[in-house]
Amino acid sequence: MFWRFGFQSASAIDALLDKDSVTLEELFEVDELLQECKAHNSKLIDFLSKPDNLNKLLLMLTNSELDDAKKYKYPYLACEVISCEILTVCDGLVADIALLNTFWTFLDRPAPIDPLQASYFSKVNGILMQKKVAEMIEFVRNQPDVVKRMLQHIANASIAELLLKIISVEELPEAQGIVGWLCAQGLIPQLIDRLEPSLDIEIHNTASQTILDIIAVSYQNIAAQEAAIAAGEAVSTEGSTSLVDQLKSAPIIKKLVGFMLDKEAPNASSTLANGINIIIEIIRRYCSEIEQAEYQQHQFQQQMISPRTGNILPTEEKVRILATDLNDLLHALGDRVEEMAVLLDNPRTEPFFTAVAGDVVPLGSERLKTCELFAEILHLQYLYYSSPLFDRLVESSTSTQASAPSPASTATLTAPAPAPLPSDPTSTAPPSVSVEGSEVTARKLDSSQGDVDALAAAVSRMQVSAQTNVADELVAVTDKFVRSRILPMCLKLFFDFPWNNFLHSVVYDMIAKVFNTYSYTSTTSYARPLPQPEVDGSEDPPAAAAAAAAAAFASASPDGLEAKMVGVKASFKALVLSIAYFFGRIRLPNFVLHTTVAFQILVEGKLSALIIDAQTRNDAIEKEPRGTRLGFMGHLTYIADEICKLLEKCGADFEGDTDTAGTAVVHPDWDAYVNGVLRETKERDRQLLGGARPAQLGAPHVPVAQMNPELLDALPAGMGSGGPAVAASGASGTAAGGDSGDASSSTPSAAAVRLGEADGWSSGINFD
Repeated sequence: MFWRFGFQSASAIDALLDKDSVTLEELFEVDELLQECKAHNSKLIDFLSKPDNLNKLLLMLTNSELDDAKKYKYPYLACEVISCEILTVCDGLVADIALLNTFWTFLDRPAPIDPLQASYFSKVNGILMQKKVAEMIEFVRNQPDVVKRMLQHIANASIAELLLKIISVEELPEAQGIVGWLCAQGLIPQLIDRLEPSLDIEIHNTASQTILDIIAVSYQNIAAQEAAIAAGEAVSTEGSTSLVDQLKSAPIIKKLVGFMLDKEAPNASSTLANGINIIIEIIRRYCSEIEQAEYQQHQFQQQMISPRTGNILPTEEKVRILATDLNDLLHALGDRVEEMAVLLDNPRTEPFFTAVAGDVVPLGSERLKTCELFAEILHLQYLYYSSPLFDRLVESSTSTQASAPSPASTATLTAPAPAPLPSDPTSTAPPSVSVEGSEVTARKLDSSQGDVDALAAAVSRMQVSAQTNVADELVAVTDKFVRSRILPMCLKLFFDFPWNNFLHSVVYDMIAKVFNTYSYTSTTSYARPLPQPEVDGSEDPPAAAAAAAAAAFASASPDGLEAKMVGVKASFKALVLSIAYFFGRIRLPNFVLHTTVAFQILVEGKLSALIIDAQTRNDAIEKEPRGTRLGFMGHLTYIADEICKLLEKCGADFEGDTDTAGTAVVHPDWDAYVNGVLRETKERDRQLLGGARPAQLGAPHVPVAQMNPELLDALPAGMGSGGPAVAASGASGTAAGGDSGDASSSTPSAAAVRLGEADGWSSGINFD
């Protein structure tokens, strides 16, 4: 190259370094400094590697006493010089522990720290950690109260990025164990403490975002380790998931949920929103793990090599972890579902604003976020129960329980003896289903309490041992949903706020997941049909479902797939009936009843009837002058379609319910609505936005004279003879005395109109 022959100009840096008394500040005034650093100038590297210059480089990054001319330039250049990844410079910095200790005193400054200096601090430490992983990790571990000092400035994005960098190096062999060490230092509990509802909202936001980032980085490390294990590499996974496991532990989740549901703190709504974001992220990551395991199993089954070699993927250890991974989280949420249900009806903050029509109470973030949490749990249920891994998940947890028996795990179910018929035909004594240690009574229920007790008893038999799995906890949460009237409350909000499409989307997703889960569990080969109890017409359908569930549990093996699926089906049938039958009959939980004079019972209604009423109301509004279609009509059509799918697949399961409850599930006018309005709406939605497809390029030419007269009359003036250009040419020809001929000859080929009745396009145009 040209500069190999010595024709290049002499570097100003070399000339400056030839002086004996050159200083680092003088080098910073040379424009070629960074270029020479990247070119690895040997003289410059030797000069920068001197201990005094390394000291100046590092301390200049956080020096706040520089004059205005050097305040921004010198720290930037010092950071860029170190970022050139010069090996001798990195070695010299890491070797001087006293210098690094002085550099890290930057974290002892009171918050808020200078964001520019914090960015330099984070970038330089990231470079050193990349080049000298083992030494820097050892240095960080030896720093006193380093986690507390970093969390003091966690609101600064650069410090949060440095913390995530420390966590992400866990995947490197030299840094394994750093995540476990951070867990032992109390990183997660300290972050959760920053979600305390009396603290400032900004602190909540930064702590929540940091936890979300930790979850993302931790799962990236897990994925990298699993890929290495699949490739046959020896990788230690001990402690790699310590932070996430600690976040999902019972004490942390209970503390977080307690903060979320605090009734007195001023910023409890902010804690609720951020806490729900954290819980939703944990659930979504778990769902991703399930889907990844399903993909691994599918890939293994599709292998064409015979016989198969290698371990079955996912491994049994992975399946065992997935079977119990969310136990504590789901259990903690299930214990507080009733309190969350109160927020749907009585949010802690109800800000209103004044509009033209008067004071308006918005939906609010509390109710929307709570609905999103419930929707995510229902999505998890659908994914878990319909997973191809469901049998392995249940068998894995069952084998784990069998290998570690406990006193509670030895409990057995006693098959119920046939209930004797009462001697008095008028007797109302209820039949009983006996279970060891408890008694489930199927009786006639009043509208406030009996259905709750029966549904709770019907599902309680899923918890036959002290060590449960995710399937058991999901069934328990479903039971809490039924007892707390979660879905009816969400549907009430759906109709109360016709213009909040965020809410409409969430509620529709909840309904669809419930119906789809029940459809799947009803048709799966694991489950037997639920016995249909003979009840009179006055008994509520959920009570009948409860009695059937109790009988099914009593006659099934407690540890088999059949028992699991029977329990799931029973729970979701009660949940479906709570949507279709108990809509509107919402009772506040007992702890609220003790503190209030009375509770409100809303007007009884049914989902199918509400859909028909909403459609009627929408039609009336549209007919009014300047009437507008209600905002929830699109999602309401989707919900109606889901009901049709459910009745088509599982209508036989509800025949007894509809007969005994007086058309509780389906409104008498439902068939007319489905065959009329719903069909017309679906056909209209399936039409192309521009009408029918335009004619193909090879279609025969249709002269204007042969086109549909109605179409020609509807066209703007001048377009009947082929467009404005054609009309102008025809007019000029007539004025000159020429014969314009017929319409087809005067129409240019480029503007030829290829439309007609044969194409079917003209009949689909509406010019009104």
